[in-house]
Amino acid sequence: MTPVQASPKLQALLKDFQQIASMSGYLNHAFDPPQLRLFFTLYGRVMVASPDEGLALTPRLQAWCESLSINLREGSSSAIMPPQVQVSAPQTLPDGRDYLVATLTFNTKVTDSSYLRVRTAVLAAYQEAVKMREAGLGAMVALPASDVEGLARP
Repeated sequence: MTPVQASPKLQALLKDFQQIASMSGYLNHAFDPPQLRLFFTLYGRVMVASPDEGLALTPRLQAWCESLSINLREGSSSAIMPPQVQVSAPQTLPDGRDYLVATLTFNTKVTDSSYLRVRTAVLAAYQEAVKMREAGLGAMVALPASDVEGLARP
């Protein structure tokens, strides 16, 4: 018995989602005709001047992750399951620079006709991660600055 093949449209959708995920993370998948199961990992990385600055910025990075999680759920009309978030302790690169990494993992299922909301929400999330990687937490737009400052206070 041969396994059921995914439709050409689902295969094309997979390639599109893989391209999006490569911006700042990766994607695992499984074909379950007539749907495609997608398992995303998104990295939000921010460079810091020192481990102490990294510790001070951790609450803001956590707030960014929480906001991004809400945006993913709302943007996909809850088609994306609630993301799992992990924020690392400050780490040092071999060249001596320090950084923080937030990892969001989330999954969803799409069909030939239900992918657009998911694609739009996922693309926006990965674009935010790229903006933060390139410009730091000052580029955060997933959450208004006033809300982030309130969340970052002890």
